Amino acid sequence: MSGLRLTLPLSYLFFKIFYSVYGGTSLLAKLRRPHMDFYFPWEMRLPFLPSWTLVYLTVPLLLLLTPFVLRTWRTFMPFFLTLTAETLVAGVVFLVAPLAQAYPPRMASGFLGGVFHMADRLNLDYNKLPSLHMAFAVTAAIVFGRRCGWLGRTLFSLWILAVCASGMLIHEHQILDLAAGIALGLAGVTTVQRRASDDRSLDALRIDGLCLQELSYYLRWRVRRLRPFLTLTRVSLFRWRQTRALRAAYCVALRVDDVLNGGRQVEGDRQEHVRSILRVLAGGEPAQGTVVEQLAAFLALALDEERKRELSCLLETMIARSGAPEGPQRRQEIMQALREIFPLSSPAASAGAAPAPPRSAASR
Repeated sequence: MSGLRLTLPLSYLFFKIFYSVYGGTSLLAKLRRPHMDFYFPWEMRLPFLPSWTLVYLTVPLLLLLTPFVLRTWRTFMPFFLTLTAETLVAGVVFLVAPLAQAYPPRMASGFLGGVFHMADRLNLDYNKLPSLHMAFAVTAAIVFGRRCGWLGRTLFSLWILAVCASGMLIHEHQILDLAAGIALGLAGVTTVQRRASDDRSLDALRIDGLCLQELSYYLRWRVRRLRPFLTLTRVSLFRWRQTRALRAAYCVALRVDDVLNGGRQVEGDRQEHVRSILRVLAGGEPAQGTVVEQLAAFLALALDEERKRELSCLLETMIARSGAPEGPQRRQEIMQALREIFPLSSPAASAGAAPAPPRSAASR
């Protein structure tokens, strides 16, 4: 269940990205004059078989089941990034070269006719080449096939052929659309999926996700806190990897500041809560499911002894000054102190590729 709390929101996010890109490019294409899709004469002689819509729809069905198959963050995230990259690449092509249907009008009735017309409405118009349906099918078959034996991989290969045939037999795609979709799927797996599956890349993404979670809480309903956030974004924008430690330290400092001044409620003594963060920064074990301690554990591994000592001194100073009124000046002081600890030219500032801290069960 803890895995679904991470994979289901990512699935919803992909759904929003996909339909924003897919629907948006189709809508914009209506304002232009799309060219007819590329086809070979023999394709026009293919029979129209609406029953093959059932095969065609197995692709979105498999994608809906993905959070229950790839149940951990570390297995789901590379798949999510791969499909997102394929969607964005295809969206650019759809925008530059929208293509209209080359097949003659299709008529279908009965139950299977209703299923076909539902699938046809979901496909929208003008998003023909490359076939994202085929790209997603190839990506899913390769990723899921790696978790199976030879029999499973053989069945997935046969399924790919069936999906390819269904695209032509329901007159939804031409052979060049499908070939381009297969190429896009293979490219996505060999580039994005492979790189995102690397442990170092996943650990870096995980730290960025924890920082985003902490910052989103910090900014919620607090417009006046936007200025230091924008400063952090400006500093990080073109040096994302080099400033990962700075962002993590800023999130830790914000949590300490919020807790000490009553902005965030914690169980027990507030100063003891902050000292538990200091213990993790000194090399202690982080508590399971505690975002700030996970970030502190990352910093404990990523920073050299001098930087850890300076950061600990800053947090100790914040403990000593607890109770001071909150204000933009104090948050700017925190940012300035952190930028002195993490100058962008120093090795510590580029510690974003360092090994990640021990992961709690909720973050896997």
